[in-house]
Amino acid sequence: MSYFWIIAYKMYKFLVTTRVSSRLLSIFFFIPLNKSKTLLQYSFLKLLSILNFSLRHIFKTLPHTCGFPLSKVFPVQLPSSYMHHTMRFTLIGLLLINLAYGDSECPVELNPQRVVVEYGGSVSVNCSTSVTHHGMGWEVSEGAVPQSRDNLITWRVSNLTQWDIQPFCYLNHKKQCQLELPVTIYKTPDSVSISTVNHTGPMMEGNQYELQCDVLNVAPVQYLTVKWYKGQTLVDQTNFTDTIKTPVDKTVTLMIRPDRADDGAQYRCEAELELGEEGPQPPPKLTSDPLNITVYYKPTINETKLPSVVPLFRGYSVVIVCEADGNPKPTISWNISTNNPVYSETFTITDSTPEDLYCIADNSVDTDIRHVKVSVQDSECPVELNPQRVVVEYGGSVSVDCKTYVLHHGMGWEASEGAVPQSRDTLITWRVSNLTQWDIEPFCYLNHKKQCQLELPVTVYKTPDSVSISTVNHTGPMMEGNQYELQCDVLNVAPVQYLTVKWYKGQTLVDQTNFTDTTKTPVNKTVTLMIRPDRADDGVQYRCEAELELGAEGPQPPPKVTSDPLSITVYYKPQSNLCEDWSPKNGTSLVSYPILNSLEGNPRPNISWRRKSSLLNASVPLNTNDSGKYEITASNELGHFMCTINITVEYAPMIHASQEKFSEEEGSNIILECNWTGYPEPDVWWSFNNKNISTGRRHIIERARSTSAGVYTCSAMNKFGRKDKNVVVEIRGNPPNYIPYVVILVFFVLLVLLIALLFCMWKKKKSSGSYEVQSAKEYELRPLSNGGNC
Repeated sequence: MSYFWIIAYKMYKFLVTTRVSSRLLSIFFFIPLNKSKTLLQYSFLKLLSILNFSLRHIFKTLPHTCGFPLSKVFPVQLPSSYMHHTMRFTLIGLLLINLAYGDSECPVELNPQRVVVEYGGSVSVNCSTSVTHHGMGWEVSEGAVPQSRDNLITWRVSNLTQWDIQPFCYLNHKKQCQLELPVTIYKTPDSVSISTVNHTGPMMEGNQYELQCDVLNVAPVQYLTVKWYKGQTLVDQTNFTDTIKTPVDKTVTLMIRPDRADDGAQYRCEAELELGEEGPQPPPKLTSDPLNITVYYKPTINETKLPSVVPLFRGYSVVIVCEADGNPKPTISWNISTNNPVYSETFTITDSTPEDLYCIADNSVDTDIRHVKVSVQDSECPVELNPQRVVVEYGGSVSVDCKTYVLHHGMGWEASEGAVPQSRDTLITWRVSNLTQWDIEPFCYLNHKKQCQLELPVTVYKTPDSVSISTVNHTGPMMEGNQYELQCDVLNVAPVQYLTVKWYKGQTLVDQTNFTDTTKTPVNKTVTLMIRPDRADDGVQYRCEAELELGAEGPQPPPKVTSDPLSITVYYKPQSNLCEDWSPKNGTSLVSYPILNSLEGNPRPNISWRRKSSLLNASVPLNTNDSGKYEITASNELGHFMCTINITVEYAPMIHASQEKFSEEEGSNIILECNWTGYPEPDVWWSFNNKNISTGRRHIIERARSTSAGVYTCSAMNKFGRKDKNVVVEIRGNPPNYIPYVVILVFFVLLVLLIALLFCMWKKKKSSGSYEVQSAKEYELRPLSNGGNC
């Protein structure tokens, strides 16, 4: 072992005394630790420091311990090539670790930290540090700043024209480091223009067209957004991912499918450079001139001005008008079943006009045709009312036109409110702003040949003041199976002939009542409903609703008033269709029986339990001895319900070993047994050395050997838990096993001999040469000064 320490000392001496090695070691062993060192580097350096100190201590104390100087005892030196390569690889490894986990920060600060400048503009950025240094400066292709010992230096350029400039500030601290400045140079577009692709002139409704936006000479394109507008509405936008820094041209397209609403619309595109917070605010943008589009679309005839059926009073004439919208402006013509169409927007109908007319609107896009049917009427009074019937709320306003197509000597409105004096006009209007007369009967009269008149049907209505629901001759809960009467009172409603009273149970319509009274003034109405509730109706809400169905001329939806809901309580005797056996866990009380949650009865039934005719306390927990038949009774004031169930108490396994320790001779048979209780029946198995070896309550060890000794475990488990029981087995006559120790000792002795042999061979080779023969006396062995120790 002495030679080992001598070799180690030589290696350490070479490592320390070599100039290059000592410098590298000083870097790793004694470099000051600061905040920039990583945790891994810190730990590694400390470990090296400890090793260095330990080696120094060992080689200082070893000569005194052994009692002789190492240099005299061991003059042999290892090959220099072996030592050289060993040291070189060791130092390279240390150097790589230090470089990989060295300082990762540069203690300088830039202000601002990012620059956005227009092409040809000026820029100014400060670089500062708070540490002592050997010089700092700006390295850049324009405006470089030479190295200085100042703590703040500024990079300035008055006319920046280099697109890909990459300035950085460097600092000579413990080593040189640098921090780059992100610079974005932008240029707004020279022009932005919009055009159509492969198309000129008007666009056809429903066809697809392509618009193109050209953006010329813009940079950088990755910050460019092209937006499309129709009028003031943004319809689309495009961004770019190109990383080119120099100016480029970009073309963006937009597909449109115009309709008639787009005729005359203006499209434009806008190029915007969104350069971030450091860029100009708002972002610079350039907009194209607007592109006006013309849309051609087929004619559409105005059906409001030209009804499909035109009434004609015999002996009179009527002028009808056909108007159409279209682009280009359509041509209007009338087809009256002749070969000569009439080109005009107006047409006069007389008794001799055919029954079927056709208005034709035509342009270069398409044609629209409107069929008109002439309805000749024999009427004593050739006037027309619009609307032909009036429904108005009491106190509301009303307005009705009376129109004639014939020449006359005067027409007017006769009414108890809002009468209109006679006039020579062809249209007069009856108006009342606050109609309060229930039985008003206005009519329009006409003086032609003789005087005639046409009455206007008027319905004045009033919604109910209130609608209420109640029970008749009953208060409190209702009994299941009995019949009860509900009553709905509707107060002050008119006209009652349009009234419908509807009954609802929850959201379900169950009945309704209509009336045939012709009374026009407000009246009160009472309606009843017979019900026979059952248990499903407990808590149900009934309501009644008064609705005035006044026809198509009335308000839509029809006005209605609903009563407050009437909640009913139904009493019924206990009942249950689920009387099932139960298997509770040990410690559960009877009040936890699941059937209680589905037990029906109102008022809430009282629950009692009996076993073997004895009344039980349902709150007492059940135990493993309480399995058996039980009788449950539920009762209230309307009746009772009873059933018998089987209760089986479930519990976790319990194990009782017949014998907890066996001491048997080698070769004997050993029977291990464990008894268990538990419900449901548990799974039982035996395990030895963390491995399952058998199932069941019994395990037999046949011809036991020394390896059979140990702890056997019997386990029982069901859904409530698991129980383990250990049984110790000892095998007598089992001698100690020294084989592993012998093998280790032999291996260690062989290893020492091998090392000694290799060393002697090497020493013999180094000692080869000429020798002298000495006398036996001179050659006899002498004791060493250290007492014979190596």
